[in-house]
Amino acid sequence: MELKIGIVGCGKAAQRHLKIYQALQNEENIKVTAVADLDLEKAKSFAQALSAKPYTDFKEMLKKEEIDVVDISVPSGLHAKVGEIILKNYKKNLLVEKPLALTLKDAHKLLNLAERFNLKIVTIFQNRANLPVIKLKEILDKNLLGKIVLVSVKFYWSRRQNYYDSASWRGTWSLDGGALAQQGCHFADMITYLGGKIESVFAKMGTYLVNIEAEDLLVGTIKFKNGALGTIEATTCARPKDIKAEVVILGEKGSAILGGFAMNRLDYLALEDIENPQSLIEGFTENPVHPLGFSHYSYIKSAIKFFKTGKKDSFLAVGEEALPSLELIIGFYESAERGKEIFFPFYSKFCKLGKGV
Repeated sequence: MELKIGIVGCGKAAQRHLKIYQALQNEENIKVTAVADLDLEKAKSFAQALSAKPYTDFKEMLKKEEIDVVDISVPSGLHAKVGEIILKNYKKNLLVEKPLALTLKDAHKLLNLAERFNLKIVTIFQNRANLPVIKLKEILDKNLLGKIVLVSVKFYWSRRQNYYDSASWRGTWSLDGGALAQQGCHFADMITYLGGKIESVFAKMGTYLVNIEAEDLLVGTIKFKNGALGTIEATTCARPKDIKAEVVILGEKGSAILGGFAMNRLDYLALEDIENPQSLIEGFTENPVHPLGFSHYSYIKSAIKFFKTGKKDSFLAVGEEALPSLELIIGFYESAERGKEIFFPFYSKFCKLGKGV
């Protein structure tokens, strides 16, 4: 069965998708039927590269073309609006760039619509498909680290004013968010994916080195329901360039560190009860070199298999699996705005993300 795909949004995020679809059209029996972008020249360029039809109105595209899955690659703050129209009026499955939405209310609305019409939603958290992440998740699921006591995330990245000036939506509360919601979204997902359910969070944030609405630095603490503690240092204030990113997990029987800028390397693993822990991770310590990006390619390929067959790889974020990281992000922002610890579940009153402030 050929899976027919339509793309909405032909900006930076979609550029990587384009190259992956070009490769997968020859491997996975898929066809990108049409693309839509408000900028006709962008749509034409994408369409030509994929032998697809260009549109400036995605609704017109969905009326005229035969499409099974819509790839939503518009700015984050438009995911909910575009997704709701597609689910409600056109009954199409969705492949959505992270995050699913910028508010929990909007995310739940999309999930409820998908359930009502028996449709599938996959949110792209490609770092879950990193080989070191797959192996570390397996180690955690087998309880080889024992009781977890700490999950610590930090990324020190550089984003200067020209980055935010490159698109009017960047760094805005209504369409993007700051270092945590934009650059840190994958790290928030990894905290909940590997660490489990959250009991409470506390955070401080500020905007220090660029002129944007949202934050360029957030520091937070976490209390997990399993008793472990967590920390996050999320910033785009590193100067003059990116420094590093890492995820540290400490347990009663061992420790692990994910490194690389995209959690694509296992920098450290020590296990008390395993004589030769390296034997466990052979072939999983680092992603192989891939011209299209190993994890992104693997993740979209896995999503295509799920849409076609219903068979789900364990790392795929399907439906409500996209919610915990969004709740964590909103919880941090809510805490920073209120100046107090936030206990889950909570009602978001002061968080500005996705609210057009």
